[in-house]
Formats: sequence, C-alpha cells, structure tokens
Amino acid sequence: MDVSLFYELETSDLSEAGVKRAFEQCIEQTMLADRLGYRAVWFTEHHFLTGFSYSSAPELVLAHLAAKTRNIRLGHGIVLLPFRINHPLRVAERIATLDLLSNGRVEFGGGRAISESELSAFEVDPDDTRPQWEESLKILPKMWTQETFQYESPTLKIPARQVLPKPVQKPHPPMWVACTQPATLEFAADNGLGALGFGIGQGQSNDYVRLYKDRIKNCKPIGSFVNNKFALLTFTLCCETDEEALEIQGPNFRMYSDAVRNLFAPWIEGKPPRSYEWFMKFWQETMYKAAQSVPVSEIVKAGGACIGSPETCLRVLQYLADAGVDEALLFMQMYTTPHEKIMRSIQLIADEVIPRLKPPAERMRC
Repeated sequence: MDVSLFYELETSDLSEAGVKRAFEQCIEQTMLADRLGYRAVWFTEHHFLTGFSYSSAPELVLAHLAAKTRNIRLGHGIVLLPFRINHPLRVAERIATLDLLSNGRVEFGGGRAISESELSAFEVDPDDTRPQWEESLKILPKMWTQETFQYESPTLKIPARQVLPKPVQKPHPPMWVACTQPATLEFAADNGLGALGFGIGQGQSNDYVRLYKDRIKNCKPIGSFVNNKFALLTFTLCCETDEEALEIQGPNFRMYSDAVRNLFAPWIEGKPPRSYEWFMKFWQETMYKAAQSVPVSEIVKAGGACIGSPETCLRVLQYLADAGVDEALLFMQMYTTPHEKIMRSIQLIADEVIPRLKPPAERMRC
C-alpha cells in the first residue's frame, strides 16, 4: 500500500500570520516527505471555510511544491468541476501546465463540492453539480490528447481550439474522483477512474473497496487507461506513545467533526438536494454520531483513525492494506497539531511503519 500526505490547509490560528504559517509548515512537511519517499501529497479545493480550509488555490501551492521537491507526486484532489467554479478548459490548461512544470508528477482528481456555502457563492445549482462533474471528466482526457478539441452539448459549447500545453505524462495524468457514497464509487468503477474515499469512514473500507474492485473489472474507461486504485482519507498522527498521539490529535478529530457538522448544517437541518441526501443522512447518523460518542482510542482500535504509536499506526495501516486500500492519504495538519509533531510523525511513519507494511497476500500467509 502506498502512503501519501493529504492537506486541507487547516488551522485554528485565524490571524494572517497564522494562516501564512500553516502554508509554510505544509511546504516544509511536504519537502520532508519527498526526501523520505512518500508517494504523493494531495490538496483539496475549498472556498470560504474559515479555519477549516485555506486551500482555495491548490494549483498554486502544487506549482510551488513542484519547484521545491524532486520525486513526490502532486495530487490535485480534488478540482471542483461545476462550470461556474472551474471551466473544463481552464482545468485542462492548469493540470497540463502543472504536469509540465513537475516533469510528469501530477495526479488529477475531480469532484463537485459538498457544501451549500461554496456552491451558492458561485451561483451553482446543487442539482447541476453531478451532471457537470460527469461531463467535465468525460471531456478532459480528449482535451489532453487531441490536437484540436471541439465539443457541443446542451450545457457547454466549445469551438475548435488547440488546448495547450499538453501534459508530459502520456496519454494524460492518472484520473481520480472524490467518492463520498456508494453511487460515486460505482461511477468511478464504471468509468475506470481511481477512487478518492473521503468521508466514507476507514471502518467501512472493506465493503467499499470490494464494491469498487468488483465493479471496475467491467468498466468502460472514459480516459485513455484504467486507474484501478482506491485511496482513503486517514486521520493520522504518529508519536512515540499512544497517549501522546491521542492527547494531541484526539481533540482535533472532534473539532474536525464539529466543523464538518456546521458546514453541512444548512442541508442537514433543512432539505438537502436529492443527490446529496444519502451522504448527509449517512454522515449525520453514522460518522458524526461515532465521532461524538465513541472515545477516539476506540475509533483507532476499530481502524477508524491512525493515531498512536508506530505499533498502533502499523496495525491500522495494515488493516487498510489488507482491506485492499491502495493508498492511505494521511491527514495530519489539523487545527492545533504542532508542526514539530507532524514532522516527527512523518519521520516515524517512514522509519518504523512503512518498511513493515506487508502486501495483503503476504499478510494472509503469515
């Protein structure tokens, strides 16, 4: 199983200096992960979410990191694909440019946004997000591979144009989609796209991986190749002892769930759009309830968070690997997590956890 970093660019210090510090520390952490052999660093895209995320222009952060690193892959996961937020032509240009600057290290992930505050600010009708997301994903590979691209649909008209530059990776960068519910996992599998599991819970990884892996066997890829990979967002902090890790990251785990509850409040307390109903109900009744009522130590024991000593983190990550997860997206930079503890965590996982991870088949023989 591959191990990568994941960032919302999150901080509890809302001052300008605090936000700037979060960016600077993230860059230093990524540079360390690059030296230690982590596979990738992933950045989400969010807007207007004070404290929760300052990753409103991840393409700029990734371009900066392209110049600061040598080997680590650069995951833009996700790009919000409603047309009013990111027109597909601009997405194609930005991703190809980043791929050029990084000499072919880009991983591209698409999604549709999941908060009322973001969608309403850009005047996006929530009911339009799913069809626009699907439409963008289907035409982006053509923009990257065709010398001249032309397209017309009831919602989008693009005259014949050369979309430039072309990506370094041929035929194009690996494509992923954000998956928060079974319907999006099915879409990813049916279309030969990698699955970025966000908000589905580490404890459910077995069922979701099985659904995805079984279904993708019969896919009709919308890209030029099948990306048969399942990645999972994993709340993480590795310290010398379980007690230290839980003391530091446990409160942040709770704080994060409260922030997400506030983010979803307009739809949880009101009536969510039809395509968001399943996830809002699931998150409120399963994820949020567990985060508030179950001790974080018990969530870790169940494989729901990778917070603890190297031995504990190895056990959790091995559980995910045995479930068939291809890549763990380690989410460490949360509200109050000290920078030096994240740096130590990155080092500990590289030194004492990753070398001891076993492939699922080997694990089963032992």
